[in-house]
Amino acid sequence: MKRLLGLLALLALSTLPAMAQSEGFPRLEFGGGFMYRSYNIQFAPRQNELGWFATGDFNVTSWLGFDADVDEGFVSANSVTDKYHHVTYLFGPQVYPLGHHRITPFAHALFGGSYFDFPTDDFSDNAFAFAIGGGVDFNLTHHIAIRPVQFDYEQDRNFGGGTSGNPVQNNFKYKGGVIFRF
Repeated sequence: MKRLLGLLALLALSTLPAMAQSEGFPRLEFGGGFMYRSYNIQFAPRQNELGWFATGDFNVTSWLGFDADVDEGFVSANSVTDKYHHVTYLFGPQVYPLGHHRITPFAHALFGGSYFDFPTDDFSDNAFAFAIGGGVDFNLTHHIAIRPVQFDYEQDRNFGGGTSGNPVQNNFKYKGGVIFRF
């Protein structure tokens, strides 16, 4: 009896990969890569931040997922600013208007926070942020995709932005990397 139950359990488990493939879309996506941010600072020229990003997406349907996105940009000391780190952590819906195919365009609206750390000045600031944008993935295999382009408009409210006459920070981000799908 134990052998029969074991055999039935093994057969049931062996059908899980086929069931996942029959859905036609990945349930979980995660990846990362390169990030470039053009960042405005009040009374100063725009800053260029280079850094990295990490993303994770849980897909509810073939056209809708929930995305979590973290990135970090770095600026070396220059004539305008001290060296700093700029991290954003954003969450929200991600839409795949054409579903998941060899070429998969997407759009998202993400909300969360923006964190600045100025280590030489022992100063940091945390505030609300959001990003609206999208991009495209090119599937290399069933489980690996290349994300050559993702563009986002990002608004941060650090340093009192949006209050007392202080402006918000209007940023533009480019991301490119590798996405793994399961």
